[in-house]
Amino acid sequence: MKHLLVTNDFPPKIGGIQSLLWEWWRRLPPESFAVLTSPYDGTAEFDAAQPFLIERTKEPVLLPHPWMVKRINEMARRVGADLIVLDPAVPLGIIGPYLELPYDVVLHGAEVTVPGRIPGSKQILGRVLRHARHVVAAGGYPATEAVHAAGRELPMTVVPPGVDGERFVPLSAQERSQARQDFGFSDETELIVGISRLVPRKGFDTAIRAVAKLKSSRPHLVLAIAGSGRDRERLEKLALELKAPVKFLGRVAHDDLPKLYGCADIYTMLCRNRWAGLEQEGFGIVFVEAAACGIPQIAGSSGGAAEAVSHGETGFVVEQSDDVEQVARYMETLLNDPELRKRMGVASRERAVKEFSYEMLAERLGNVFGVWS
Repeated sequence: MKHLLVTNDFPPKIGGIQSLLWEWWRRLPPESFAVLTSPYDGTAEFDAAQPFLIERTKEPVLLPHPWMVKRINEMARRVGADLIVLDPAVPLGIIGPYLELPYDVVLHGAEVTVPGRIPGSKQILGRVLRHARHVVAAGGYPATEAVHAAGRELPMTVVPPGVDGERFVPLSAQERSQARQDFGFSDETELIVGISRLVPRKGFDTAIRAVAKLKSSRPHLVLAIAGSGRDRERLEKLALELKAPVKFLGRVAHDDLPKLYGCADIYTMLCRNRWAGLEQEGFGIVFVEAAACGIPQIAGSSGGAAEAVSHGETGFVVEQSDDVEQVARYMETLLNDPELRKRMGVASRERAVKEFSYEMLAERLGNVFGVWS
């Protein structure tokens, strides 16, 4: 069966969802699908290099409009598609019931949480979900939210974000030392790393407060925060006020991310719920990437983050993400016990490869769309 993927989020545009869709779909048979997406700078060379068909609209954004229904129906007929896959469910999925072919929707998290809890928009989302042939949920959290929005069980398959286990790997002692040198840290540094877009929901203020509490007893402790975003200025000000041992790395090159994960002692992102639960973490792929590198994690209990970290096995999940005392205790527990870090690192790698391998997840996704038959 052939399908047409319709999305605003496809490479070479950069972002978490774009990366996720790329890792899923590039592993499917190229003759089993085509892509309709929005324009972006430098797409001609990228599109030409792919073994599957990519078409881009003239309009900058794909919106739920009658002309988009017509455009999708026309391309689906031309490429011989049997199914339309709409990403995300809202707003693009609103056109699903008006298409000529059956449609599936992909859910990531945020686009379900907010509409699913507001009257009016919940009805719209529920209609989209109930009319879909199948729902692909990127984790248990969006799956639960989808059932809540639809008001009943749905034909659904959970396909969480995965990890490239050949790219994200544990470093040797020599590689670890060199990576630390590259980022400006010594072998003696007790290094806690956070990699994320810098927004309040990610909870780096809690991590900063925790390392500030520990600094007097741990002179080699450093929290390294990689990423950019609107919260950076506030976080820098907080670190300065507390005289916390924090280094802001800014945006780290994509190719250097495995090295940064791999040279850490701990990875942390204390994601939190905001706006009465309307803003939550969808899954937290960064935890799985850190796990694949053999690094234990400390996560906040928000949305799907607790799915990515197995509490007590691959790291710790903090139930109250703003609990600075608890976060500091978990940090000390791991820093004081190299053998525990090693055990959790090994368990993290094993779980990442076993449960979050993109090859396995792509096979599951392909089964949903019937591409292997």
